This record gives sequence, C-alpha cells and structure tokens, in this order.
Amino acid sequence: MAYSETISQAIAEGAKLYAIKQYDEAATKYADACASYNEEHGEDDADLLLLYGKALFQSAVTRSGMLGGIGDNEEEQEEKEEEENDDGNFHFEDGIAPEVDDDENAEPEKEQDNEENEENEEAPQEQEEEAAPEQSDFEVAWEILELTRSLLDNKLEGESAEGLDTPYLKDADETTSSPYVATVKKLSEVYDLLGEVSLEAENFAQAATDLQSCLELRQKLYSADNGLVSECHYKLSLALEFSLADDLRAKATEQMKYAIESVKLRNTKETDEEKKKDNDILLRDMEERYKELKKSPKADLQAQQMDIIKGIMGEAVSGEGSSAAKAVQDLSNMVKKKPAVNDLSSMVKKRKAKPDESESKKPKK
Repeated sequence: MAYSETISQAIAEGAKLYAIKQYDEAATKYADACASYNEEHGEDDADLLLLYGKALFQSAVTRSGMLGGIGDNEEEQEEKEEEENDDGNFHFEDGIAPEVDDDENAEPEKEQDNEENEENEEAPQEQEEEAAPEQSDFEVAWEILELTRSLLDNKLEGESAEGLDTPYLKDADETTSSPYVATVKKLSEVYDLLGEVSLEAENFAQAATDLQSCLELRQKLYSADNGLVSECHYKLSLALEFSLADDLRAKATEQMKYAIESVKLRNTKETDEEKKKDNDILLRDMEERYKELKKSPKADLQAQQMDIIKGIMGEAVSGEGSSAAKAVQDLSNMVKKKPAVNDLSSMVKKRKAKPDESESKKPKK
C-alpha cells in the first residue's frame, strides 16, 4: 500500500531504530505513522499497527529483562517502599500536638479545623485520581495488537481462499501474490505476539487461546517441519502446562510431542551440519521436558516434599535448624520460577511458573 511522504518517512525512521534495537524510539515513530494515517483517512491501518505493536512488545520485553521480570520488579518496588517508610524517625500517627493554653488558641484551632475539613472534602477526589493504575508496557502492547487482530480478522472475511492448496508457502521468507495468504501470514504473527504478551504477563489461559489460533493458521501456511510450526507447538505446550489444570497437562504433553516430531522431521532434511548439531541439542532438551510433562505433577511435588522433609528431620536431629528453614524456602522458590519466552531454544531449558499471581497481572480484553 502506498503511504504519504510523512507516513513513509516515519516508517523508514522506525525501521532503522528497530534494527538497532532502540525499540522505545521505534515505537514512537510507528505511533506517529499510525496517527498520521488516521488523520488522513479517518481509520486505522492494520499493517502500521502491527509494526507499532511489535515495537511496543520488544520494548516491554527489554524493559522487563532490565528490571528482572514483572513479578520481580513488583517485589523490589514493595521492598523499596517499605524501606522508604521505615526511615528510623519517630512518627506521630494521630498527629499529637504539644499542650497549649485553651483560651489563647481557641480561635486558631477553629480555623485549623475548618481548613482540615475543606482538605478532607477534596481528598477523596485526589485519591480517586491517584488510584487509577498506569497500564504496563505489556498491557499497552496487548491492546494495540488486539486492535490489529480485529482489523485483520475483518479484512480476511472479505478475501477468498479459492484455488489455494495447503501449505500456502514453502517458508516464512517466501512472498505471495495472494491477498488472502498475505493476510493470514500477518494474522498468524499477531496471534503469536498476543500469545507471547500473555505468557510474559502470566495469563496462561489467554496465551493458550491465542497460540492455538496461531498454530491453526501456521499449519495452513507451512509444512509440519517448519520452524515456526515447531516453535508454536512448544509455546502452546508451555501455556497449557502453566494453566495448571490436570486435563490441560495432557494437552501440553501432546503439543510437546508434536514440537519434537517437527524438529526431528526438519533435521532429516537439514544439510547444514552446524544447524543439525543445534537441532540435536534442542531435541535433547525438549525430550527431557517431554518426560517431565508425562510425570504426574502431584507425584513429582510429593517426591520433592519428601526429600525436604527428610532433610528437615535430619537437620533437626543434628541441630541445624536454620538449614531446615532454608530447605523449605528452596521448595517455595522452586515452585515459583518461570521461563523466558523470547525464543524456542532458551524456552526449552527453563522450568515452572508462578500460578498465584497470573490473574492480577493479565492484560485484559
């Protein structure tokens, strides 16, 4: 699509910034392009919103990594606030004042009471304004990508798949003259990004929904051995596992199996020896994870608990109480850890999420 000179310049500048990983600045340029298009045409453009959403997501991932992740950052902020509150000074919680002569200060007290009443009347409004929480970077990215998804879904309804055979493309780099295939490709990317945003925000149910949609589209676009297909199987397995429902664990195991089969199939056709070695390493890690998924989570947790209880009992006999307390803390930490979701090879090596806080940190539709 041909854009105006103003929009084209913003896109070009955004692309340069994105290429050197200056995602905040790139997002600003793409936001300018989106705003200019809306002013010129009175509507939003899905392609521009996709560029904007991708830059926002990468910016959020970078910022989250610098701050130690969403959960870690919130805990650090709480600790910082506690430290700031505990400043070592005396605090008079009820505002106790020194004793003074009642007669001499009767009038000033009345004036002070009136001023305090006026301030108290204004306080609720100020508190309401302060109470409005700021959107997180991931929430902003999710909203832009969700708008993009809606526009592309509507666009797809007006295009025809007649005469097309699946898979539509040989690989992700192949260009297409079919408007339908081009829209499906963009839509699959949007669903993938939405899934990653929800994984980062620990909204695993929403992540599973979006990644399932992404998988269905990518299975139409590419063959079973395509890297984007195996990656989508893996991410979906991750989302299903961390949803922590017993019936979903079986589905998570199944998706991991499909991911392994996809990589194995790709490796049989691979001619580059270095890539084959990389795939072999990836397969070993994935197969280890597959074995873990097939285990009963309750039995696994019970085994961990028994090991810790044995350690506690042994330390109680030897008098090493502080080590026993540390063992209990280690179990808590073990259960709370979560993986990064930025690429397949790094995701495979991580283990276990924080289920408790998923509802409080999810981006909402």
